[in-house]
Amino acid sequence: MVSENAIFAFGITNLAMLGWLAVAAAPILIHLWSRRRYRQMSWAAMEYLLSALRQSRRRLRFEQWLLLLIRTLIVVLVVLAVAEPYLQQGILAFTPGGTRTHRVLVIDGSYSMAYRPADKSRFEQAKAVARQIVHESPRGDGFSLVLMSDPARAVVCTPALEPEEFLREIDGLALPQTTADLPRTLAVIDEALKSGRREQPGLEREEVYFLTDLGRVGWASKLDAAAAAAMEKLAQRLAREASLVVIDLGQPGAENQAITELRTVKPMATTVEATEIQAVVKNFGRQAQKARQVELVVDGRSVQRQQIDLAAGGTASVGFSYRFESPGDHAVEVRLQSDNLDIDNHRWLVLAVKPAIPVLAVDGRYSGEPFGGAAGYLRFALAPRDDDPSHAMVRPDVVPESALLETDLARYDAVFLCDVAQFTTSEARAVTAYVRGGGGLIVFLGDRVAADRYNRQLGGKDRLLPAALGKVVGQVKPGIDPLDYRHPIVAPFRGRERAGLLTTPLDKYVTLTVPADSTARVALATASGDPLVVERPFGRGRVILVATSADTSWTAMPMWPSYVPVVQELLAYAIAGRAAQRGALVGQPLGATVSASTVGASGTIETPDGRTEPLRLRAEGDATGWSFDDTMTGGIYTARFGQSTGQGELYAVNVDTVESDLEKLSEEQLRAEVLPGVPLDYQTTWQAAADVSPSHLGRRAVLARALLYGVLVLLFVETFLAWRFGSR
Repeated sequence: MVSENAIFAFGITNLAMLGWLAVAAAPILIHLWSRRRYRQMSWAAMEYLLSALRQSRRRLRFEQWLLLLIRTLIVVLVVLAVAEPYLQQGILAFTPGGTRTHRVLVIDGSYSMAYRPADKSRFEQAKAVARQIVHESPRGDGFSLVLMSDPARAVVCTPALEPEEFLREIDGLALPQTTADLPRTLAVIDEALKSGRREQPGLEREEVYFLTDLGRVGWASKLDAAAAAAMEKLAQRLAREASLVVIDLGQPGAENQAITELRTVKPMATTVEATEIQAVVKNFGRQAQKARQVELVVDGRSVQRQQIDLAAGGTASVGFSYRFESPGDHAVEVRLQSDNLDIDNHRWLVLAVKPAIPVLAVDGRYSGEPFGGAAGYLRFALAPRDDDPSHAMVRPDVVPESALLETDLARYDAVFLCDVAQFTTSEARAVTAYVRGGGGLIVFLGDRVAADRYNRQLGGKDRLLPAALGKVVGQVKPGIDPLDYRHPIVAPFRGRERAGLLTTPLDKYVTLTVPADSTARVALATASGDPLVVERPFGRGRVILVATSADTSWTAMPMWPSYVPVVQELLAYAIAGRAAQRGALVGQPLGATVSASTVGASGTIETPDGRTEPLRLRAEGDATGWSFDDTMTGGIYTARFGQSTGQGELYAVNVDTVESDLEKLSEEQLRAEVLPGVPLDYQTTWQAAADVSPSHLGRRAVLARALLYGVLVLLFVETFLAWRFGSR
């Protein structure tokens, strides 16, 4: 079978224009139409003229056919020029069976591609180069499109043979705000090539184009030895099967600054007092930055501004203080003055502001007296300003252990268990579901605690407690070991040795055994080295186990000056997980538990780019939960459930600023560090991206111009010959 490309020895971009070749028949039809038949009559003078004409007939016929050929050729060349032909490399004139190619276009989807060195971002340049490759490829070639992101994905896996449809896929491609996953990208490319061989066996040649800024973060990510060897083996196999071309769109020495961290000094935000908000700004460039503006935005309204100076490669901390006037979810954003990469100049935080932090204390020796029972001192430590409840940040409720099942635990941010003797199966299930859903649980022990019942009801496979309870022992060696203040609970005491923490008297405690394979951490230890405070995350919440009592029955700690700050730090760390539940990095799923009354109800989530996606609630054991995975854009997400038309629940998604480091690989580093021994063609196009013309592509514009110049020459020739022949 002879292809149309082989017949003409060049391809045609606009095949529809070839229909106008029918116009080339117009001069011939006019010529034939003009040859009309006349009735012949003899006439002496005319016989003389005919005799003279017969002598010059051959010359006249040659002149007429020559003019007809020139006029027809003019029409043909005009039509071909408009159809935009281009030469195909490797296909000789009149050679049948031109080679068709499967081209896999891999566009870097890491957010460093949003860097805008000029009027176009790198991502826009990559899409422009991809469109050019498609435009300049011969008809009959197939195209696949792969987005090199995390996770990598095939936008078009089975080769597309219609360029117009494939170009629409390129135009609709959006840049996710993630980094790049090279090993997975190579696996997706392999799948696309296999799909091409299976679905389009006529595509005999294979080519892979990487359109990338060659950022070190995405291309040279640290892998273990096995993963690195597997990636190198796959890359070498792909290079044997296809031609690999890397088109470098990056700029060496690109400057960038980013907000790398945004947090509150305390995890609790109330309307009682101002909330301290802290942001960290980093300069990833090699040039110092002066008077960079940092802005605090609350619920879309700018409230404060500051200016900072950044040393080359340095960081700066920016603090804001803001008092929220109303409870509810509030969206906090910190903006850095724009630069060439604006994505990482924003960072968001969602604060669930309350009139006060609701805390439940379950007292195993409930008395109702101010300092009676197991939770009396604890209640005072949680709310020291009991004389003015309107100014208390924490509002504790104290109930006896018999009221545990009757209390709606979901109303509280944290639950303290103080010398609770034991748990029924229903109580253990309720407490476990509460923590799994995001609650904070702090357990103080005491004389009434039945260790074996704790281990049986709150231990086991899905261990709620971070350690197993042993026997009660007396303090042998006085003092407390802060373990070098490594844990966040005790970190604020560093440099404050006189606060009394280290000299706290301890009479009795329960020995705790932390499983070897557990994620639990010891925050405080006794002077003898036994764990005193152990914590671990559980589900969306956190559990803290204290080996001694909350009152003075086992320790004098409640009478010590360090007691109030220790209790406050325990509370802050326990509920920090609930605050973290409102945030995620781009690409990580969002999710939460909701009230049981909404089971089976529908829900929606509104994304920062204006989309509204459906949610479906589902049962998760004794709780009800939901999740949402499409978080490829940073910003504020709003979830609504049932018929709710209010503000909804807010969630903050931020970029991973590891991609903010714009250091790029050179060609030598690419060949030596990332793809050693892998043959590839490297092209640098960032200096003149508009002039990109890969070597295999045709020269369409040059040939079209040549055809039009030929038309111009033929017009002059036709005019001259018509005048010359007519003048005779």
